[in-house]
Amino acid sequence: MSRIGDLVRIAAIGLPFLLAVAAAEAQSPPTAEQLATQIDALKQDYEKRIAALEAQLAVMKAKPAAADEQAAPAPTMRSGDNSFNPAIGVVFAGMVSDFSEDESEGLPGFQVGHESGRPQEGLSLGHSEITMSGNIDDKFRGALTLGLHGDDHGDEVEVEEAYVQTLGGSGMPDGVRLKAGRALWTFGYLNEQHAHADDFNDRPLPYRAFLDGAYNDDGLELSVVLPGELYSEIGGGVFRGRDMPFGGSESGREAWSAYGRLGGDLGRNTAWRLGGYVLDGAAHGRSGGAHEHEHEDEHEHDDMANFFSDGMFTGDTRLFGADFRLTWAPTGNARDSELILQGEYFRRSEEGTYALQEPNEECENDLPNGYGHNVCEPHEESEQLSGDADGWYAQAVYKFLPQWRVGARYARLSPPSDAGLGYDLSTISTMLDWTNSEFGRVRLQYNRESLGSKRDDQVMLQYVMSLGAHAAHSF
Repeated sequence: MSRIGDLVRIAAIGLPFLLAVAAAEAQSPPTAEQLATQIDALKQDYEKRIAALEAQLAVMKAKPAAADEQAAPAPTMRSGDNSFNPAIGVVFAGMVSDFSEDESEGLPGFQVGHESGRPQEGLSLGHSEITMSGNIDDKFRGALTLGLHGDDHGDEVEVEEAYVQTLGGSGMPDGVRLKAGRALWTFGYLNEQHAHADDFNDRPLPYRAFLDGAYNDDGLELSVVLPGELYSEIGGGVFRGRDMPFGGSESGREAWSAYGRLGGDLGRNTAWRLGGYVLDGAAHGRSGGAHEHEHEDEHEHDDMANFFSDGMFTGDTRLFGADFRLTWAPTGNARDSELILQGEYFRRSEEGTYALQEPNEECENDLPNGYGHNVCEPHEESEQLSGDADGWYAQAVYKFLPQWRVGARYARLSPPSDAGLGYDLSTISTMLDWTNSEFGRVRLQYNRESLGSKRDDQVMLQYVMSLGAHAAHSF
């Protein structure tokens, strides 16, 4: 214990002395020789580090070259195959419907095609689609859409779109695009988009009466987006003339179109667009005939209206259109809340002959027991009539929660004056839809369709589900 105590006393006395000596040496300035020695040491250290870094850089540069040499394949002949890797998607758009009227009256004074009648009552497939699209190469893009329909007569597969179009860098001037094939061409707002992207289950009256839902003829269209602060686009096309409002083609170049659009922003939360359109061509025996219209009703005496509803039209037809759309995001984010105001106006100018075939009551069955067929030709009446008519719709859709929207639409249709109906057709629609994601939506809709004194109350519950890839729709 005495030794430990002695050590403690020595440390207590000697440690302060040693610290004082070390501090004094630290405070004393180094000599010139010491500084030169330290500088030489630093130089040698830096030179060693630089040499090591240069060696590492040389190794890194040599590795890719060696890898490329090893990976380079021997020259071979190209097979010419193009990898088949388009984006493929399926859209399911089935519904269940209930109507207060047992039979559809069609649209008195207008020819109704297979796309413009009311949906099937009860459960139905609706308008489902299979889509494929992708870039063909660095200059062209292609797309194919097959429409799936079902009715009481069976299922139907229709080529809705099959086209190619140029891409930026194809060699055409900036803002110029060329599209060729079969497509939903530029006319109004709704025509370019697929039916499942609509805000309501069904198309408004003007689309049903004048375009049989949509105009998707075979043709060629050129569009030009002009430079400037405002969005401005002009364009036009040449078409076969096989689809409504035409029907039938002798030369394969029976119709043409022209259009112009403007759009822009109002502040940070509001965007708008308006456009004007014309679609002109010749019709050769255009007919409807997809509705369930029967003449044993209040319209039986409207003989002139039957020419427009059930007759065949041959002549010149021209359709004018105008559309307007405004979107407003109150919070600045359309995903949270958005108000959409939209409307379109169509006017059809038509001159030609309407032919109506009626059964020949003088004919009798020439086979016994009522079996056989009528060998007599039916009577055909024709009239030179004016098919001028117009129609419009306006709608508002409000997203009050990120997944919930509510909407209202009013549509009105004025038949040709030569039809002699004396009344307009109208539809009031309301809807409520819930969107679980960008791939799934469920919508409940109510329509009150007024056709003269007839009222058809329609309730439809629709689901729209997308499987796989599907391109976004434009503004």
